[in-house]
Amino acid sequence: MKPKGRKFIKYFHELTKKEFDAIPKATTYLELGEMYPPPPWCSHWPEAVYGIMGCASLCSFMVTGEDYCKGCDQFLPTGRRNKP
Repeated sequence: MKPKGRKFIKYFHELTKKEFDAIPKATTYLELGEMYPPPPWCSHWPEAVYGIMGCASLCSFMVTGEDYCKGCDQFLPTGRRNKP
């Protein structure tokens, strides 16, 4: 089952570990970024969810909200990036 063509479901930082583990292993990083993009304050879109090449904090489920990311050089004030 490939999620090809699936649209935005929720932001990546809102995923639980259980939801992440349920994503089919055949899902590409591009598909993952389309379904679960990084938060709207992240300018590192969609590459932030690209595993070891993306945001380590985001991919390690450490991002809990906008305040967590305020010190990052990829931070944008909420709403600046176009939402998916």
